[in-house]
Amino acid sequence: QLSVNNKPPSSEGQGEKKDNATAPPAPPSYEEAMAGGGMKSAAYPPPPSVPLHPSWAYVDPSTSPSYGSGGYPGDTEMLTTFSWDDRNVRRVFIRKVYAILMVQLLVTLVIVAFFTFCEPVKGYIQTHSAWYWASYAVFFVTYLILACCSGPR
Repeated sequence: QLSVNNKPPSSEGQGEKKDNATAPPAPPSYEEAMAGGGMKSAAYPPPPSVPLHPSWAYVDPSTSPSYGSGGYPGDTEMLTTFSWDDRNVRRVFIRKVYAILMVQLLVTLVIVAFFTFCEPVKGYIQTHSAWYWASYAVFFVTYLILACCSGPR
């Protein structure tokens, strides 16, 4: 049985050329592939040159088969990518973080003020110390859950 590797060349020298034309080329070695010598850059089309704003990208649903197919509601809306180099994006992010922090501190202040300055509540807690110790127990259980379990965290 003859194959490309062990077929003897014909006397005219045409057999080797004929076999090379039908046989696929050998894949490049690892070194050639990493150096770029084994792959021809002309084999791949150049990437499309579409000018986009650096912080926004829009995908036209008519040109993409995956969009508009009814897979997910709202998959034809505008897609966004954020560039942290944009000062406006950083400024909005910092505002959101500080707003969340301010709301948390205000809620804490209201709770502490309620138990500190409202005399009936303050007197009730001082006479019924079980609520005081229960607050420590709730804190400790919550702390352990957040420290040990990744799900609630």
